[in-house]
Amino acid sequence: MKLHKSIFPFIVITILDLAARLNHMDELVGITKPLLMPALIFYFFKSAPTTPLNKFVFAALFFSFLGDVLLMLVPRSETFFLAGLISFLIAHLLYIIINMNAVTTEDRSIKPQWSDLIFVVYGFAIFSVINETLGDMYIPALIYTVVVCMMAVTARKRWTKTDKQSFWLVMTGAAFFLISDSILAYSKFNENFASADFFIMTTYVLAQFLIVQGLIVFIQKIRPGAGS
Repeated sequence: MKLHKSIFPFIVITILDLAARLNHMDELVGITKPLLMPALIFYFFKSAPTTPLNKFVFAALFFSFLGDVLLMLVPRSETFFLAGLISFLIAHLLYIIINMNAVTTEDRSIKPQWSDLIFVVYGFAIFSVINETLGDMYIPALIYTVVVCMMAVTARKRWTKTDKQSFWLVMTGAAFFLISDSILAYSKFNENFASADFFIMTTYVLAQFLIVQGLIVFIQKIRPGAGS
């Protein structure tokens, strides 16, 4: 898998961000975290030829960036947590639209299948762990859980409908998103454990990169010879 050289800013910022978290360098995290999604947007812009799908990818990454910034402001007010949750909810809704359209067949249906139960059970399990401590966040957290699981379901439904490399990159990214959000939910509403922030961000950046890379592969396959 060939990566465009424009990926290097994202790699450097990611390394700095994770190192800063391990060493509790909050001031550096305050600089690196807001730069992660812009760096990934830059990579996508330089790597993927123009298609109607691109604007949805840019929008998903923008709302992810907005969510990152809003969650950084939570120490000032818990209201920012809900605002950040809504931003990521919009990003996941956009990823759902992208997953349904980033296929090479006319079949864009999301008919229920037995394999979907994996994500339904996972979402139910995670929500059951945190639901008693949610308080006023019960409904927003429930909606978010349903949507993020739907994002993973639509990623899985690309199987046989697109290039295998693109499928596995996006699917693995969706799985990492579930893991990242699960760790965040547990540390926020149950028990904040050591290095939780590091693991949340590690799985998060992997999720975003793998999804974006999978979409770049998809776009380059439908536009051969472009974007590289």
